[in-house]
Amino acid sequence: MNKNLQAHLIEKCKNNETLAQMQLYDLYCKAMYNTACNYIKDDIIAQDIMQEAFLKAFVKIESFTAEASFGSWLKRIVINQTSESV
Repeated sequence: MNKNLQAHLIEKCKNNETLAQMQLYDLYCKAMYNTACNYIKDDIIAQDIMQEAFLKAFVKIESFTAEASFGSWLKRIVINQTSESV
């Protein structure tokens, strides 16, 4: 993905724009689901973890500083969410 477009979407998410949130979700949901599946072998629970991680990410998106990629930041939230669910 173009970094400028991603940065633009993140800024819109910081303004709580739901269309931008949906676009970021669409870009990352498969990878984040796969990450959750690496830790949780139940598909339904992995889906729930992924959804909760996205909700948490959008609530805390102000803390995203772009020191790492958005994908890495989101992946850390998914991994933390799996440990909270076990």
